[in-house]
Amino acid sequence: MIIASTSTNAAMSAYTSAVETKTATAVQKTVAEDDQAKTQNDDSVSLSSTSTAYSNSISGNAPFFPVRTGMNADALVLGASKPGAISSSKDKTFAEVATDARKRMDEKYALMTASGKPYTGSDEDRNALMGDLDRRSLNAVATNQGGQFTAQEQASAQALMRQQSRLATGYYSGPADQEKNWKDPFAGDPYGRARAALDFMDNMSPEEKATPEWLSQHLSLEAALNQSAGVDPAEKKSGHFHNLAEILEGIVTDGSDSAQSGAKNVDPSVAILKKLQSQRG
Repeated sequence: MIIASTSTNAAMSAYTSAVETKTATAVQKTVAEDDQAKTQNDDSVSLSSTSTAYSNSISGNAPFFPVRTGMNADALVLGASKPGAISSSKDKTFAEVATDARKRMDEKYALMTASGKPYTGSDEDRNALMGDLDRRSLNAVATNQGGQFTAQEQASAQALMRQQSRLATGYYSGPADQEKNWKDPFAGDPYGRARAALDFMDNMSPEEKATPEWLSQHLSLEAALNQSAGVDPAEKKSGHFHNLAEILEGIVTDGSDSAQSGAKNVDPSVAILKKLQSQRG
Protein backbone atom coordinates (compact mmCIF):
# COMPACT_ATOMS: atom_id res chain seq x y z
CA MET A 1 0.00 0.00 0.00
CA ILE A 2 1.30 3.38 -0.98
CA ILE A 3 0.76 6.10 1.51
CA ALA A 4 1.04 9.67 0.22
CA SER A 5 1.86 12.36 2.64
CA THR A 6 -0.47 15.27 3.14
CA SER A 7 2.21 17.64 1.85
CA THR A 8 2.63 15.58 -1.34
CA ASN A 9 -1.12 15.58 -1.98
CA ALA A 10 -1.20 19.32 -1.43
CA ALA A 11 1.68 19.82 -3.85
CA MET A 12 0.03 17.68 -6.51
CA SER A 13 -3.22 19.51 -6.05
CA ALA A 14 -1.46 22.83 -6.38
CA TYR A 15 0.39 21.63 -9.48
CA THR A 16 -2.80 20.33 -11.09
CA SER A 17 -4.57 23.56 -10.32
CA ALA A 18 -1.71 25.55 -11.82
CA VAL A 19 -1.71 23.43 -14.98
CA GLU A 20 -5.48 23.76 -15.34
CA THR A 21 -5.24 27.51 -14.82
CA LYS A 22 -2.43 27.80 -17.36
CA THR A 23 -4.37 25.68 -19.84
CA ALA A 24 -7.52 27.72 -19.33
CA THR A 25 -5.55 30.91 -19.75
CA ALA A 26 -3.99 29.60 -22.94
CA VAL A 27 -7.40 28.60 -24.28
CA GLN A 28 -8.83 31.99 -23.39
CA LYS A 29 -5.86 33.69 -25.06
CA THR A 30 -6.34 31.59 -28.19
CA VAL A 31 -10.06 32.37 -28.28
CA ALA A 32 -9.33 36.05 -27.71
CA GLU A 33 -6.73 36.03 -30.48
CA ASP A 34 -9.17 34.25 -32.79
CA ASP A 35 -11.87 36.78 -31.93
CA GLN A 36 -9.43 39.63 -32.49
CA ALA A 37 -8.33 38.14 -35.79
CA LYS A 38 -11.96 37.68 -36.80
CA THR A 39 -12.75 41.26 -35.80
CA GLN A 40 -9.75 42.56 -37.71
CA ASN A 41 -10.75 40.45 -40.69
CA ASP A 42 -14.34 41.69 -40.46
CA ASP A 43 -13.04 45.25 -40.19
CA SER A 44 -10.83 44.67 -43.22
CA VAL A 45 -13.76 43.28 -45.17
CA SER A 46 -15.91 46.20 -44.04
CA LEU A 47 -13.22 48.72 -44.96
CA SER A 48 -12.69 46.97 -48.27
CA SER A 49 -16.43 47.03 -48.96
CA THR A 50 -16.62 50.70 -48.00
CA SER A 51 -13.61 51.54 -50.14
CA THR A 52 -15.15 49.73 -53.09
CA ALA A 53 -18.45 51.55 -52.64
CA TYR A 54 -16.64 54.89 -52.38
CA SER A 55 -14.52 54.10 -55.42
CA ASN A 56 -17.62 53.26 -57.46
CA SER A 57 -19.33 56.45 -56.32
CA ILE A 58 -16.31 58.52 -57.30
CA SER A 59 -15.84 56.91 -60.70
CA GLY A 60 -19.53 57.28 -61.53
CA ASN A 61 -19.78 61.01 -60.86
CA ALA A 62 -16.23 62.12 -61.64
CA PRO A 63 -17.05 63.45 -65.15
CA PHE A 64 -19.41 65.98 -63.59
CA PHE A 65 -16.62 67.52 -61.47
CA PRO A 66 -13.82 68.18 -63.99
CA VAL A 67 -10.47 69.45 -62.70
CA ARG A 68 -7.26 70.80 -64.17
CA THR A 69 -4.71 68.18 -65.21
CA GLY A 70 -2.86 66.49 -62.36
CA MET A 71 -5.45 67.33 -59.69
CA ASN A 72 -8.58 65.59 -58.40
CA ALA A 73 -11.95 66.29 -56.81
CA ASP A 74 -12.54 62.91 -55.17
CA ALA A 75 -14.09 64.33 -51.98
CA LEU A 76 -16.50 66.52 -53.94
CA VAL A 77 -17.52 63.63 -56.15
CA LEU A 78 -18.04 61.30 -53.20
CA GLY A 79 -20.18 63.92 -51.46
CA ALA A 80 -22.81 63.68 -54.19
CA SER A 81 -23.71 60.11 -53.27
CA LYS A 82 -22.38 59.95 -49.71
CA PRO A 83 -22.68 63.37 -48.05
CA GLY A 84 -21.78 61.86 -44.70
CA ALA A 85 -18.41 60.51 -45.88
CA ILE A 86 -15.66 61.92 -43.67
CA SER A 87 -12.13 62.70 -44.81
CA SER A 88 -10.78 66.24 -44.41
CA SER A 89 -12.92 66.95 -41.32
CA LYS A 90 -12.14 63.73 -39.45
CA ASP A 91 -11.70 64.16 -35.68
CA LYS A 92 -11.87 67.96 -35.87
CA THR A 93 -14.03 70.60 -34.24
CA PHE A 94 -15.84 72.86 -36.69
CA ALA A 95 -13.35 75.64 -36.00
CA GLU A 96 -10.50 73.24 -36.77
CA VAL A 97 -12.30 72.10 -39.90
CA ALA A 98 -12.36 75.69 -41.16
CA THR A 99 -8.68 76.24 -40.37
CA ASP A 100 -7.80 73.01 -42.15
CA ALA A 101 -9.90 73.97 -45.18
CA ARG A 102 -8.15 77.33 -45.34
CA LYS A 103 -4.76 75.63 -45.26
CA ARG A 104 -5.70 73.09 -47.93
CA MET A 105 -7.02 75.77 -50.25
CA ASP A 106 -3.98 78.00 -49.76
CA GLU A 107 -1.77 75.05 -50.68
CA LYS A 108 -3.81 74.52 -53.85
CA TYR A 109 -3.54 78.19 -54.77
CA ALA A 110 0.23 78.00 -54.32
CA LEU A 111 0.44 74.79 -56.33
CA MET A 112 -1.46 76.34 -59.22
CA THR A 113 0.68 79.47 -59.16
CA ALA A 114 3.87 77.39 -59.10
CA SER A 115 2.68 75.52 -62.19
CA GLY A 116 2.76 78.76 -64.15
CA LYS A 117 -1.03 78.98 -64.36
CA PRO A 118 -2.55 80.72 -61.31
CA TYR A 119 -6.11 80.07 -60.19
CA THR A 120 -8.56 81.33 -62.83
CA GLY A 121 -11.95 80.80 -61.21
CA SER A 122 -13.02 78.31 -63.88
CA ASP A 123 -15.14 75.32 -62.89
CA GLU A 124 -12.09 73.10 -63.32
CA ASP A 125 -9.98 75.25 -61.01
CA ARG A 126 -12.79 75.65 -58.48
CA ASN A 127 -13.25 71.87 -58.34
CA ALA A 128 -9.51 71.36 -57.97
CA LEU A 129 -9.25 74.05 -55.29
CA MET A 130 -11.89 72.38 -53.11
CA GLY A 131 -11.46 68.86 -54.45
CA ASP A 132 -10.32 67.28 -51.18
CA LEU A 133 -12.92 68.94 -48.94
CA ASP A 134 -15.64 66.66 -47.60
CA ARG A 135 -19.12 68.13 -47.20
CA ARG A 136 -18.51 69.29 -43.64
CA SER A 137 -15.38 71.16 -44.76
CA LEU A 138 -17.31 72.63 -47.68
CA ASN A 139 -19.94 73.84 -45.25
CA ALA A 140 -17.27 75.56 -43.17
CA VAL A 141 -16.22 77.51 -46.25
CA ALA A 142 -19.80 78.16 -47.39
CA THR A 143 -20.75 79.62 -44.00
CA ASN A 144 -17.46 81.52 -43.62
CA GLN A 145 -16.60 79.81 -40.35
CA GLY A 146 -14.05 81.94 -38.52
CA GLY A 147 -14.29 84.70 -41.12
CA GLN A 148 -11.46 83.12 -43.12
CA PHE A 149 -12.99 82.90 -46.58
CA THR A 150 -13.64 85.36 -49.39
CA ALA A 151 -17.10 85.99 -50.84
CA GLN A 152 -16.07 84.13 -54.00
CA GLU A 153 -14.88 81.11 -52.02
CA GLN A 154 -18.12 81.04 -50.05
CA ALA A 155 -20.19 81.22 -53.24
CA SER A 156 -18.11 78.45 -54.83
CA ALA A 157 -18.59 76.15 -51.83
CA GLN A 158 -22.33 76.86 -51.78
CA ALA A 159 -22.58 76.06 -55.50
CA LEU A 160 -20.72 72.78 -55.03
CA MET A 161 -23.01 71.77 -52.17
CA ARG A 162 -26.05 72.50 -54.35
CA GLN A 163 -24.52 70.48 -57.16
CA GLN A 164 -24.08 67.52 -54.83
CA SER A 165 -27.70 67.70 -53.66
CA ARG A 166 -29.05 67.94 -57.21
CA LEU A 167 -27.05 64.98 -58.47
CA ALA A 168 -28.13 63.00 -55.42
CA THR A 169 -31.80 63.58 -56.27
CA GLY A 170 -31.41 62.68 -59.92
CA TYR A 171 -31.13 66.10 -61.54
CA TYR A 172 -28.17 66.95 -63.69
CA SER A 173 -25.74 69.61 -62.56
CA GLY A 174 -22.35 69.92 -64.17
CA PRO A 175 -20.61 70.71 -67.46
CA ALA A 176 -22.97 71.14 -70.41
CA ASP A 177 -20.95 68.72 -72.54
CA GLN A 178 -21.47 65.94 -70.00
CA GLU A 179 -25.24 66.23 -69.65
CA LYS A 180 -25.75 63.71 -72.46
CA ASN A 181 -24.05 61.09 -70.29
CA TRP A 182 -26.29 61.68 -67.28
CA LYS A 183 -28.99 59.12 -66.49
CA ASP A 184 -31.69 60.15 -64.05
CA PRO A 185 -32.10 57.17 -61.67
CA PHE A 186 -35.51 58.45 -60.55
CA ALA A 187 -37.10 59.15 -63.94
CA GLY A 188 -40.82 58.39 -63.57
CA ASP A 189 -40.38 57.75 -59.85
CA PRO A 190 -41.03 60.99 -57.92
CA TYR A 191 -41.55 59.05 -54.69
CA GLY A 192 -38.11 57.46 -55.02
CA ARG A 193 -36.66 60.87 -55.80
CA ALA A 194 -38.21 62.36 -52.67
CA ARG A 195 -36.91 59.45 -50.59
CA ALA A 196 -33.44 60.09 -52.01
CA ALA A 197 -33.73 63.76 -51.05
CA LEU A 198 -34.68 62.83 -47.49
CA ASP A 199 -31.85 60.31 -47.25
CA PHE A 200 -29.40 62.93 -48.49
CA MET A 201 -30.59 65.37 -45.83
CA ASP A 202 -30.29 62.69 -43.13
CA ASN A 203 -26.63 62.25 -44.02
CA MET A 204 -25.62 65.90 -44.19
CA SER A 205 -22.94 67.24 -41.88
CA PRO A 206 -23.82 67.84 -38.18
CA GLU A 207 -23.60 71.61 -38.52
CA GLU A 208 -26.00 71.61 -41.48
CA LYS A 209 -28.50 69.52 -39.53
CA ALA A 210 -28.30 71.93 -36.58
CA THR A 211 -29.82 74.80 -38.58
CA PRO A 212 -33.51 75.83 -38.43
CA GLU A 213 -33.61 75.65 -42.23
CA TRP A 214 -32.60 72.00 -42.24
CA LEU A 215 -35.25 71.11 -39.66
CA SER A 216 -38.02 72.93 -41.53
CA GLN A 217 -37.06 71.43 -44.86
CA HIS A 218 -36.68 67.94 -43.39
CA LEU A 219 -40.06 68.05 -41.63
CA SER A 220 -41.80 69.35 -44.75
CA LEU A 221 -40.31 66.68 -46.98
CA GLU A 222 -40.98 63.96 -44.42
CA ALA A 223 -44.61 65.09 -44.09
CA ALA A 224 -45.09 65.06 -47.86
CA LEU A 225 -43.71 61.52 -48.06
CA ASN A 226 -45.88 60.32 -45.18
CA GLN A 227 -48.99 61.75 -46.82
CA SER A 228 -48.20 59.80 -49.97
CA ALA A 229 -47.17 56.56 -48.26
CA GLY A 230 -50.55 54.88 -48.72
CA VAL A 231 -51.25 56.22 -52.18
CA ASP A 232 -51.48 53.83 -55.11
CA PRO A 233 -48.13 53.74 -56.98
CA ALA A 234 -49.80 54.91 -60.19
CA GLU A 235 -51.31 57.90 -58.41
CA LYS A 236 -47.94 58.97 -57.03
CA LYS A 237 -47.08 60.24 -60.50
CA SER A 238 -49.98 62.68 -60.52
CA GLY A 239 -51.70 65.22 -58.30
CA HIS A 240 -49.78 66.58 -55.34
CA PHE A 241 -46.89 64.18 -55.73
CA HIS A 242 -46.44 65.23 -59.33
CA ASN A 243 -46.05 68.76 -57.99
CA LEU A 244 -43.51 67.50 -55.47
CA ALA A 245 -41.49 66.03 -58.33
CA GLU A 246 -41.50 69.44 -60.00
CA ILE A 247 -40.41 71.06 -56.76
CA LEU A 248 -37.46 68.70 -56.50
CA GLU A 249 -36.41 69.64 -60.01
CA GLY A 250 -36.68 73.33 -59.24
CA ILE A 251 -39.38 73.97 -61.85
CA VAL A 252 -42.11 76.53 -61.21
CA THR A 253 -45.41 75.84 -62.94
CA ASP A 254 -48.63 77.76 -63.24
CA GLY A 255 -50.79 74.68 -62.78
CA SER A 256 -50.35 73.48 -66.34
CA ASP A 257 -47.57 71.30 -67.72
CA SER A 258 -45.55 74.22 -69.01
CA ALA A 259 -42.42 75.09 -67.06
CA GLN A 260 -41.73 78.74 -66.38
CA SER A 261 -38.19 78.28 -65.11
CA GLY A 262 -35.55 75.56 -65.22
CA ALA A 263 -33.73 76.83 -62.13
CA LYS A 264 -30.99 74.22 -62.39
CA ASN A 265 -29.10 75.54 -59.39
CA VAL A 266 -32.03 75.56 -56.97
CA ASP A 267 -31.51 73.48 -53.83
CA PRO A 268 -34.25 70.80 -54.04
CA SER A 269 -35.10 70.82 -50.32
CA VAL A 270 -35.48 74.61 -50.26
CA ALA A 271 -37.83 74.50 -53.24
CA ILE A 272 -39.87 71.76 -51.56
CA LEU A 273 -40.35 73.86 -48.45
CA LYS A 274 -41.45 76.94 -50.40
CA LYS A 275 -43.94 74.94 -52.46
CA LEU A 276 -45.45 73.20 -49.45
CA GLN A 277 -45.76 76.48 -47.57
CA SER A 278 -47.58 78.04 -50.52
CA GLN A 279 -50.13 75.21 -50.44
CA ARG A 280 -51.00 75.68 -46.76
CA GLY A 281 -53.98 77.61 -45.60
